[in-house]
Amino acid sequence: MFKALLSLLVISILSGCASDDFGSPNTYQRYDVQRIGQMEQATVIGVRSITIESNSDSSGLSSIVSSVAGAFLGSQIIGNGRGRYISGALSGSVTGVVAQRVGSMMAHHSGLEVFLRRANGQTVVVTQVDDQQFVPGERVFLINSGSGYRITH
Repeated sequence: MFKALLSLLVISILSGCASDDFGSPNTYQRYDVQRIGQMEQATVIGVRSITIESNSDSSGLSSIVSSVAGAFLGSQIIGNGRGRYISGALSGSVTGVVAQRVGSMMAHHSGLEVFLRRANGQTVVVTQVDDQQFVPGERVFLINSGSGYRITH
């Protein structure tokens, strides 16, 4: 039972690396809820796929925490005497590498760069995650909230 609980702890620490820092036009932050925003219609004049890269340093911290937890768990579960120190070092190293790989894979997200023409003729560009698709000529809503601009149908 103790081993299962410790394994669950390691898995939850590693899954902490997989947090998503990027907002979707379908997801609002708590500070944007129940606030007045501005909305206007615009026309899509172009769309381009992009990659959004996270500059967050939290993946490094997660790797360190995961390594320490892995080393501790490895030394407690595997081996006796000096063997437990070796198993702790090995499991800590492996856990740190896995956490770093997961963090780097989760640091890149696909997105869109959408070029818009506002009603006043001004041309603007908005970048966001690609959970909605847009085509040139389509009429969309350009929404301005406390956390920035987003485009939606």
